This record gives sequence, structure tokens and C-alpha cells, in this order.
Amino acid sequence: MGLNYRVDNWFLGYERSIKPRKGGGGGHGFKSGTGLKNLKAAGLKKPEVMVKIPKRTGNSSGMKGVKNHLDYISRNASLELENQDGHKISGTKDIKETLGDWRNFGIPENSEKREALNLVLSMPPGTDPQAVKDAAREFAKEQFKGHQYVFVLHTDEPHPHVHLAVSMRDELGKRMNPRKNDLFHWRVHFAEKMREQGVDCAATKRQHRGKVQKGEHSILRNMQKRGAVSEIQKSQVEELIIAIKENKRPLHPFLKEHLETKRMIGEEYRFLAKELYQAGLKTEARAISLLNREVMQADNKTRAQERFDDVIGVVKEQELNR
Repeated sequence: MGLNYRVDNWFLGYERSIKPRKGGGGGHGFKSGTGLKNLKAAGLKKPEVMVKIPKRTGNSSGMKGVKNHLDYISRNASLELENQDGHKISGTKDIKETLGDWRNFGIPENSEKREALNLVLSMPPGTDPQAVKDAAREFAKEQFKGHQYVFVLHTDEPHPHVHLAVSMRDELGKRMNPRKNDLFHWRVHFAEKMREQGVDCAATKRQHRGKVQKGEHSILRNMQKRGAVSEIQKSQVEELIIAIKENKRPLHPFLKEHLETKRMIGEEYRFLAKELYQAGLKTEARAISLLNREVMQADNKTRAQERFDDVIGVVKEQELNR
């Protein structure tokens, strides 16, 4: 069994995803060596790709929900969409015809189920927007073969990103059922397509980088820019106030599991770095060693603990200056 085979299995979650999977939504497998490529890129601090399913807005379902989303991502027909056949969709008339194609595909006007999967594929600021669009095109072509879909590039924010709307059912009527690990696999596939466009990047899990805290949600960030406060933020403030009154630092609910995962990842990185060095792949070995050091030195604090420590630190400093 080769080193790439072992690393790919470990990196992808011990699933045989190197071989093609049957069914829609991710039917093509990964290239051998994808695990090492992404870990090396992460160790060398290359940008992380992002693929997410944004939170649904509104209660519309069926074709009405599809229409509302296409209006949103096209900025009310002011941006050009592209479909699964490579056809450009520009203007209200073209979008109306596209919606007709989706209806003919068997999507009902009203449905209790989600009839379209909405994905956002994003890269950090400074990435070539055309490369993002071209990578998204190839990603969708492989991952959603047999589905109706449209996509569009947005450059109205610092990070170039593509909105991709995909019919949940394929041409045979089989529905997708994406799970959490599918999102990670889609990230790995998208990173592969970005590298084909000449953009060196990584697709790794937070655990691979020793991170405890999730990144700040883009919806919350945009709300903060508008001066709005979410229910989540209100709840966090209330919890912080209680913790300060009781002088009780919030607990890490999964600290034991996190430390065990950290130990296992460290063992894998040390083994991999040694094997790579002995094989003469010194650049790769050094990148994995750097990644291992980052994981081992990473802070284990949760966001709640971090906020508590910051407030207590300010209070103590004020007391010292009195």
C-alpha cells in the first residue's frame, strides 16, 4: 500500500473516495495524492478555498424558490448567468426561459422539499476572479453531471465568489442528499480545479490546522457592518455577562475529544514528514512539519473562553492602574 493511498484515506476521512462513487452530487473520485497536495499547501500557508451552503432566506419553495434565488444571484437579471450546457443567460427573458427548462425537468411549482441546492464557491481577496469562475465551471461539470444548474461570478465583495444553483434531482429523478462530509469533499474538488487554473491553494478541515474556533460567519459579519445585532450575538453577550458575574470561566464542552484528535493528527504528521524526508521529498516534509508545529502550538480556547479572558484581562489592568 503506497504512501499516497494511506494519506488520501486518512485525509478524506477513511472513505474510499479515490474511486468514483455512484449516484449524483459528487459522482467523480479524487486524484491520487490529493491529501498530500492539500496538506502541503496548508503547511506553506496557501489560501484555503471555501464552499458553503448559505442559510435559506424566505419561505419560498418549489419553482418560486428557484426563481427568487436566480433573481438574487443575477442581481435581478443584471448579471450574466451560465448553465450546465455552457449557454449564457442574460436578461429577464433568458432567465424566464431557463425557469421553463427547470419546470420541464420535473420541479413542481410548490414543494415541501428543497428543490435547488445553493452553493457559494469562494476564494480570498486578490485571487483572479476569472480563475475562480473557470474553476467553478469545471467543478460543477464534474460534480453535478445530469443536473440542471446555473452559476454566476460576483465581484462586489473583496473575495471573488461564484453562486451555483443546482437542481436537487438529476435527469433520472434521483435526489441529492448532501451531508457535512460532502461539503469537505466539494472543497477538495474545488481546490483541485483552482490548482488547474494555476492558483496554489488548500482545502483542509479546521482539525488539520489545529483550529478550535470556526471562522466568522459572513452573514454575521455583514450584519455587523450594518450595525445590526443577531440573536446569536445577543445570546453570547448574555452568557458572557453571567460568566463574569459568577467569575466562572466558560468550559470547553469538547476539550477531551479535541485534545485526542490533536494527538492523533500530530502522530500522523510526524509519520508523514519522516516518510517524505526519507523518500527525498524534503519540501513536502518541511511543509508537513510546519503544519504539525502549528497544530501542536494552536490555542485550545473556545470563542466564549477567549471573550471571557479578554474582559477579565481588561478589568485586571484597570485595577492595577488605579
